[in-house]
Amino acid sequence: MLQGGTKTVIKNVDDYLLRPLGEGFFRFNMQFDFDPEIKGDLEVKARGTESLMANEVRSQRLMQFLQIASSPALAPFAKFQYVIREIAKSMDLDPDKVTNNMDEAALQAEIMKGFQQEQPQPGPQGPQAAANPLDPTGAGGGTIGTGQAPVPGEQGFSGNAQQQGPTTQPTQAVGGQQPPMGSVQ
Repeated sequence: MLQGGTKTVIKNVDDYLLRPLGEGFFRFNMQFDFDPEIKGDLEVKARGTESLMANEVRSQRLMQFLQIASSPALAPFAKFQYVIREIAKSMDLDPDKVTNNMDEAALQAEIMKGFQQEQPQPGPQGPQAAANPLDPTGAGGGTIGTGQAPVPGEQGFSGNAQQQGPTTQPTQAVGGQQPPMGSVQ
C-alpha cells in the first residue's frame, strides 16, 4: 500500500512537471514540425498517479485471488503459474527470473520433500521436564492456574484478616499522635 506522502509527491510531479512539459513539447511540435500528419487537437494528461494506483489495485486483487483459489475446493480451477507470473509483473519483477516453469517447479518440490524427510519427525509429546524459554504462549510448560481459587475464609485467600503479633502493632505516643520518624520511645 502506498503511503499518502508518496502519492502526493507523484501527483505533484504529474501536475507541476510532466503535464506542463508535455504541453510545451506538444505546442512546439504543432507549431514547428513540418510533417502535416502529426498535426491535431490533443490534450496532454500526466497519468503517473493513476497508473501507479491501478497497478497497486491489480496487485491486491491478484493476491486476493491467490488466497481464495488456494482452498482445496477451488484449487483445481485456478492457473497458478499464470497468477504467480502476473503477481511478479505487478511488483515490477521479471517473471522469467523469479518464477519456475512446470519442470523446474516439480524439481523444486522434490528438493523440498527431501529436506522435509531429513528433518527429525516430532514424536508424541509427553510432559516436559523443564519449561521452554522460547514458548510463545507464556505457559512455560507449567500447570499454573489449574485447580480452584481459594474462597474467603480459606488459607491463601488474600482478603482474610491478617494475624498480627505484638511486634507488628504501631506504637502510639502520648496524646494519640504518632512519634516522628527516627524517634525512640
